[in-house]
Amino acid sequence: MPQYYVLNQDPCARAVFEFISQHALSHQIHLNRTRFWVPTGHALTEFLLRFADCCWCVDPTLDPATGL
Repeated sequence: MPQYYVLNQDPCARAVFEFISQHALSHQIHLNRTRFWVPTGHALTEFLLRFADCCWCVDPTLDPATGL
């Protein structure tokens, strides 16, 4: 399942939080970003159409602790 994040100070963050709530997505709130998982299918298509310009996919090959 693809993992995405949005910066909490981004102007579109509120709309993303509403999307997360409406679709009951698993998420983790951090100090400056919120990470969440979007299942493939209708929800992912809607998410990408609405938020592809303000949310980024987390690269699964990188170690989140070190960034390497």
